[in-house]
Amino acid sequence: MFLITFFTTKERVVPKPEQKSTIGQDLKDLFSNKPWIIMLIVTILVFVTLALKGGMYIFYFENYLDAAQIAVFLDNVGFNGFINGLNHTLTSIGLTEFKWPEDPATSGFALFNAGGIIFMIIGIGFSKTLADKFGKREVFAGSLFISTVFIALFYFYPPDAIGTVFASQILHGFFYGISTPLLWAMIADVADYSEWKTHRRATAIIFSAMIVGLKLGLTLGSSILSSILDYYQYSADLITQMPETINGIKLSVSLYASIPFFLAVVCLFAYSINKAKEQQIERDLTARRQAD
Repeated sequence: MFLITFFTTKERVVPKPEQKSTIGQDLKDLFSNKPWIIMLIVTILVFVTLALKGGMYIFYFENYLDAAQIAVFLDNVGFNGFINGLNHTLTSIGLTEFKWPEDPATSGFALFNAGGIIFMIIGIGFSKTLADKFGKREVFAGSLFISTVFIALFYFYPPDAIGTVFASQILHGFFYGISTPLLWAMIADVADYSEWKTHRRATAIIFSAMIVGLKLGLTLGSSILSSILDYYQYSADLITQMPETINGIKLSVSLYASIPFFLAVVCLFAYSINKAKEQQIERDLTARRQAD
């Protein structure tokens, strides 16, 4: 995919040949760009949540959800039948079986992740249409908020409500998927805003700095995850965790994980590039380039 992107991408916005850039000037422009600062904070917060909930879900399945009910759910949705049929087909043509984990928690967790990813991809398909109609900022904030609600609800589900847990993951994945491409599209708008304000194009440093924010968010999220497990005295040697530990795991995949997403939504109220300003920037930059 990286190779396809490299060979099929064409740069449409080329800086003027006479534009001279220095690191000092780029950094000055960067830190005076309020929309960039807001999107950097949003990026960090989003990836803190992704790392925290993504790393904690397996503990939620192994230590909180009812294993017997997970097994029943996997039977009811045809998952076990699918794996058995696949293995029958493979062995009938002389191949070895597909080695799938047999414990319900691991199988359930895998299907849970797959369901979220599939519906996230479906949600991505709605992103552009909604953004064109309502604006990137509004759709990003709205879809992120709704997806946050479905994260928070994980705390309140009883351990035998497997179907509800999966439904919540699917709905979370769908609404989060709507927001996914908008994050990066809004960062491109920030680059246009920077050019609009400074008459200098600095796309590379803006996106590079956002990647730093992404990495920082993942690092913080992973660090918070391990700190929470330590605080609630999780022990891999125990067959059954203490009630306080299980409650900490529930909090981590729900209320704790929802806090950074919610803060990101709040930050977007200060993000000034709405649909009208976005269109104004596009018109002004087009006119400026044509005049050049």
